[in-house]
Amino acid sequence: MKSASPQKPSLPISSQKWRGLFDAVYEINKARDYRDLMDAALGALQRLISADLHCIHLTDRSRCRVATFMAPENPFTEEEIAYYAAAPGRMPLVAHYERTGETCARRVSDVVSREEWLASEYYRTCMARLGFEHCLSLPVQVDGTTVAGLSMNRRRRDFTRRECELLDAFAPHLRLAWSHQEEPWPERAEAAARASLEQLGLSPREAEVLYWMTEGKQNREIAIILKRSLTTIQEHVANIVEKLDQENRHAATVFALRVRLQSGGPAKAG
Repeated sequence: MKSASPQKPSLPISSQKWRGLFDAVYEINKARDYRDLMDAALGALQRLISADLHCIHLTDRSRCRVATFMAPENPFTEEEIAYYAAAPGRMPLVAHYERTGETCARRVSDVVSREEWLASEYYRTCMARLGFEHCLSLPVQVDGTTVAGLSMNRRRRDFTRRECELLDAFAPHLRLAWSHQEEPWPERAEAAARASLEQLGLSPREAEVLYWMTEGKQNREIAIILKRSLTTIQEHVANIVEKLDQENRHAATVFALRVRLQSGGPAKAG
């Protein structure tokens, strides 16, 4: 395994990229709530650094909570997610940060050779199917117990040192924007939204499934979030559509979004 050496100075970041960073900082500081902040942060990362997949993985160590946000939607299978969740340290970049305590952006090519990476069990299990050969990552300690893992994946070309520097420059602004949120974790808002959906005559589990439908999640994603089989989720969705007297899944989701808005809770479909 490579030992990460200090990165050499790169060419100056262009004025266009600096403008992109300023715009990104403006957008995340306009965020009205936790969900808005995550959406703004993902959008900012997409504008700053092109990639085939952008991801923010939040981990609250004090309460063992995790939340993941991806753009575009999650392309990983349930098995791939389970493999990573069982031992994140199998991913070379995660192992590097855990071992060194570094707080700067790194590419997977900074910590292992290309041959080691492509031959690794992690790559073959989680990344090979999707062809993600290049990764860039940065852990950001956004408060005393929460780490936001920012990561990007590409298929065709590696990330540059300038892109590492842009990610490093973005990190403190994300930390500051997070500190402005009164309730960065969404449990209370989610609980209120689910309670309003239960009033429609749904069971607690059906209300939970419908809540995630209004958050823009597809059945496969809901199955992963709730740790249930896809078949079980599909049965819940069919029951929801019938109980709400709607034509299909989409109509039931739109109906539920209106209910959430009328109840005064945040409602947003991805």
